[in-house]
Amino acid sequence: MLEKDTRNKQFYLLLMNCVVMKKIALMFFFSLMLFSCKKENEEKYPANPDWLNDKISQMETPVEYAGTVVYAYEWNNEYYYLISLPLSSCVMCEFYNYQGVKVEWTQEKIDDFQKNAKRIKIVWQRDLI
Repeated sequence: MLEKDTRNKQFYLLLMNCVVMKKIALMFFFSLMLFSCKKENEEKYPANPDWLNDKISQMETPVEYAGTVVYAYEWNNEYYYLISLPLSSCVMCEFYNYQGVKVEWTQEKIDDFQKNAKRIKIVWQRDLI
Protein backbone atom coordinates (compact mmCIF):
# COMPACT_ATOMS: atom_id res chain seq x y z
CA MET A 1 0.00 0.00 0.00
CA LEU A 2 2.83 2.36 0.89
CA GLU A 3 4.48 1.65 -2.44
CA LYS A 4 1.26 2.55 -4.28
CA ASP A 5 1.07 5.91 -2.42
CA THR A 6 4.68 6.62 -3.34
CA ARG A 7 3.96 5.91 -7.01
CA ASN A 8 0.91 8.15 -6.90
CA LYS A 9 2.96 10.98 -5.38
CA GLN A 10 5.69 10.53 -7.98
CA PHE A 11 3.13 10.52 -10.78
CA TYR A 12 1.46 13.62 -9.33
CA LEU A 13 4.83 15.42 -9.04
CA LEU A 14 5.71 14.45 -12.61
CA LEU A 15 2.34 15.72 -13.81
CA MET A 16 2.79 19.00 -11.94
CA ASN A 17 6.29 19.44 -13.40
CA CYS A 18 4.86 19.02 -16.90
CA VAL A 19 2.19 21.64 -16.24
CA VAL A 20 4.75 24.08 -14.84
CA MET A 21 7.11 23.49 -17.78
CA LYS A 22 4.27 24.10 -20.24
CA LYS A 23 3.46 27.39 -18.53
CA ILE A 24 7.10 28.46 -18.59
CA ALA A 25 7.42 27.50 -22.27
CA LEU A 26 4.25 29.44 -23.15
CA MET A 27 5.42 32.51 -21.21
CA PHE A 28 8.78 32.36 -22.99
CA PHE A 29 7.11 31.96 -26.39
CA PHE A 30 4.72 34.89 -25.85
CA SER A 31 7.54 37.07 -24.49
CA LEU A 32 9.61 36.26 -27.54
CA MET A 33 6.70 37.13 -29.84
CA LEU A 34 6.03 40.38 -27.99
CA PHE A 35 9.58 41.66 -28.24
CA SER A 36 10.32 40.43 -31.74
CA CYS A 37 7.23 41.92 -33.41
CA LYS A 38 7.63 45.28 -35.08
CA LYS A 39 4.96 47.87 -35.31
CA GLU A 40 3.59 47.84 -38.83
CA ASN A 41 4.02 51.56 -39.47
CA GLU A 42 7.41 51.81 -37.80
CA GLU A 43 9.66 50.85 -40.72
CA LYS A 44 7.30 50.23 -43.57
CA TYR A 45 6.65 53.89 -44.37
CA PRO A 46 9.23 56.63 -44.80
CA ALA A 47 9.61 59.55 -42.43
CA ASN A 48 7.76 62.75 -43.25
CA PRO A 49 9.65 64.81 -45.81
CA ASP A 50 11.03 68.17 -44.68
CA TRP A 51 8.65 70.19 -46.87
CA LEU A 52 5.68 68.47 -45.19
CA ASN A 53 7.01 69.11 -41.69
CA ASP A 54 7.45 72.79 -42.62
CA LYS A 55 3.90 72.93 -44.00
CA ILE A 56 2.52 71.32 -40.84
CA SER A 57 4.32 73.82 -38.63
CA GLN A 58 2.75 76.64 -40.68
CA MET A 59 -0.71 75.15 -40.10
CA GLU A 60 -0.36 74.84 -36.32
CA THR A 61 -1.88 78.18 -35.29
CA PRO A 62 -3.86 80.02 -38.00
CA VAL A 63 -7.59 79.66 -37.42
CA GLU A 64 -8.34 78.75 -41.05
CA TYR A 65 -6.50 75.43 -40.56
CA ALA A 66 -8.73 74.24 -37.69
CA GLY A 67 -9.94 70.73 -38.50
CA THR A 68 -7.22 70.12 -41.08
CA VAL A 69 -6.01 66.54 -41.54
CA VAL A 70 -2.91 65.37 -43.41
CA TYR A 71 -3.21 61.85 -44.84
CA ALA A 72 -0.46 59.66 -46.28
CA TYR A 73 -1.32 57.52 -49.30
CA GLU A 74 0.50 54.83 -51.20
CA TRP A 75 -0.21 54.89 -54.91
CA ASN A 76 1.76 53.26 -57.74
CA ASN A 77 4.52 52.27 -55.26
CA GLU A 78 5.07 55.90 -54.25
CA TYR A 79 3.99 57.98 -51.27
CA TYR A 80 1.65 60.95 -51.48
CA TYR A 81 0.17 63.39 -49.00
CA LEU A 82 -3.30 64.89 -48.97
CA ILE A 83 -3.85 68.03 -46.93
CA SER A 84 -7.57 68.01 -46.27
CA LEU A 85 -8.78 71.51 -45.47
CA PRO A 86 -12.35 71.62 -44.13
CA LEU A 87 -12.86 75.22 -45.29
CA SER A 88 -11.88 74.40 -48.88
CA SER A 89 -14.41 73.49 -51.54
CA CYS A 90 -11.76 71.55 -53.46
CA VAL A 91 -11.39 67.96 -52.26
CA MET A 92 -8.05 66.90 -53.77
CA CYS A 93 -6.40 70.25 -54.49
CA GLU A 94 -3.74 69.96 -51.80
CA PHE A 95 -2.32 66.61 -52.96
CA TYR A 96 1.47 66.25 -53.17
CA ASN A 97 3.98 63.57 -54.03
CA TYR A 98 6.78 62.70 -51.61
CA GLN A 99 9.03 65.41 -53.08
CA GLY A 100 6.39 68.08 -52.47
CA VAL A 101 5.26 68.51 -56.07
CA LYS A 102 1.52 69.17 -56.37
CA VAL A 103 -0.26 66.52 -58.43
CA GLU A 104 -2.01 67.79 -61.56
CA TRP A 105 -5.17 65.73 -61.89
CA THR A 106 -6.48 64.26 -65.12
CA GLN A 107 -9.49 61.97 -65.41
CA GLU A 108 -7.15 59.05 -66.03
CA LYS A 109 -5.19 59.79 -62.84
CA ILE A 110 -8.40 60.21 -60.83
CA ASP A 111 -9.69 56.83 -62.04
CA ASP A 112 -6.39 55.12 -61.28
CA PHE A 113 -6.16 56.76 -57.87
CA GLN A 114 -9.67 55.63 -56.94
CA LYS A 115 -8.87 52.04 -57.95
CA ASN A 116 -5.33 51.64 -56.66
CA ALA A 117 -4.51 54.16 -53.95
CA LYS A 118 -4.41 53.13 -50.32
CA ARG A 119 -4.68 55.53 -47.39
CA ILE A 120 -2.00 54.32 -45.02
CA LYS A 121 -2.14 56.70 -42.07
CA ILE A 122 -3.05 60.05 -40.65
CA VAL A 123 0.16 62.04 -40.50
CA TRP A 124 -1.19 65.05 -38.59
CA GLN A 125 -4.49 66.56 -37.61
CA ARG A 126 -5.64 69.69 -35.92
CA ASP A 127 -8.74 69.76 -33.74
CA LEU A 128 -11.60 72.06 -34.47
CA ILE A 129 -11.70 75.10 -32.23
